[in-house]
Amino acid sequence: MTSKPARTLAAAFLALATAATSALAAVAATAVVATPAHAAGPQPHFQLPFPCGETWRLATYYGHDDYDIDMTFTGGGSSGRPILASYGGTVTFAGWGSSAGWHVVIDHGGGWQTRYMHMIERPPVAAGQWVATGQGIGRVGSTGNSTGPHLHYEQIRDGVRSEAWFNGVPSGITSDGSPHTGPLYVSGPVSAPRNVTSNNCGSTARQVWEAASNAGWRPLPVSGSAGSVTGSATAAITLGGTKLIYTVNNGNVYEAASNTGWRNLWTGISGVSGNALAAITVDGVKYVYTVAGGNVYEASSANGWRNLWTGISGVSDNALAAINVNGVKYVYTVAGGTVHEASSANGWRNLNSGISGVSASALAALNVGGVKHVYTVVGGMVHEAASNNGWRNLNSGIGGVSGSALAALNVGGVKHVYTVVGGMVHEAASNNGWRNLNSGVGGSAVSATTLDGVRILYTI
Repeated sequence: MTSKPARTLAAAFLALATAATSALAAVAATAVVATPAHAAGPQPHFQLPFPCGETWRLATYYGHDDYDIDMTFTGGGSSGRPILASYGGTVTFAGWGSSAGWHVVIDHGGGWQTRYMHMIERPPVAAGQWVATGQGIGRVGSTGNSTGPHLHYEQIRDGVRSEAWFNGVPSGITSDGSPHTGPLYVSGPVSAPRNVTSNNCGSTARQVWEAASNAGWRPLPVSGSAGSVTGSATAAITLGGTKLIYTVNNGNVYEAASNTGWRNLWTGISGVSGNALAAITVDGVKYVYTVAGGNVYEASSANGWRNLWTGISGVSDNALAAINVNGVKYVYTVAGGTVHEASSANGWRNLNSGISGVSASALAALNVGGVKHVYTVVGGMVHEAASNNGWRNLNSGIGGVSGSALAALNVGGVKHVYTVVGGMVHEAASNNGWRNLNSGVGGSAVSATTLDGVRILYTI
């Protein structure tokens, strides 16, 4: 499908550039661009804005504006599919525009920006938020001036659109074939469409920090003799008094333990998409759940971390939760904006819980006395649903939170929920009316565990 963003929107964006396009001249298939006020920094190593291994059709059409790309999924319907950041940076806009619909703009520094248009719903990120390469920033839709579900994508150099590159390779989408659209002009016929496979296989790894409730939430870097523990996603558990952290680095899952000086060891799990990661223990066995190409995989310490497909498919690459209820393993995923539940007791049949309209990048679950609780983010508000109330998704009152960070703990029957607000981790508890209190711990993602009643956070 294609779209025709209004020229007024393009003009408004271009007005941000400090130098106007003073002279344009067509030179055989070469773009003529304005002389920027300053030379852009080195081009970031942009990736296709979709999960690892997915193949998307890149195309343009006559009068679309040069360098603008419409992207549609080659493996089926595009609507609702996750959109990932092409490269790390700061969100400068996340909201609504009459032509672009729900959309996001990311500033990558050095004069470089990317734009992602026509999202299906309000983006789960906010202006001022830092996002990593591969982090979920929305879902494909058809809002604004659009004729069907697709992602309209642009790469910007010093305020001027330029040819998009992915994984070090030019996209080849340059000319819209029309000399009348602008302000740029690339001579030649309409660029031919092409299929590109995503290598967006892991966000930039960042330092993992640990903060504990019995130490005033003082954040300390997790590091040992082998160096810092880093990752683009974390999951945390305790086993026999040992704290264990699982991290994702470039599609590989690592394990670090407090009783080995936090040596970060590769489990052998690889090919992970996005930042969906969960871990639990059952009868002393450690289980890790990941997503690769929309499929959920399970690996355990009892099988040498062989990563086996559960049969669960079609899910978000950035939302995953798991709990142990009386020895039965439950996995929660988001598929098409709706939470699904699968368990080891039903052959991993992924059943629709009815919890819908949720962020595809934030999910947490708890077992409290055999009752299963699921936490989601809907429009910046945390909602709670429980298995003993028919999964009615109730607004907790916790608001203004990031749609890409969520964790939960059961401590002596008291439910604790952790969110990110303005780059700071907040804690809310069921015994304080869900007042969301700033822990003072910074981060854009959070996981949590408990040891001897002490609440422990891991952030990146």
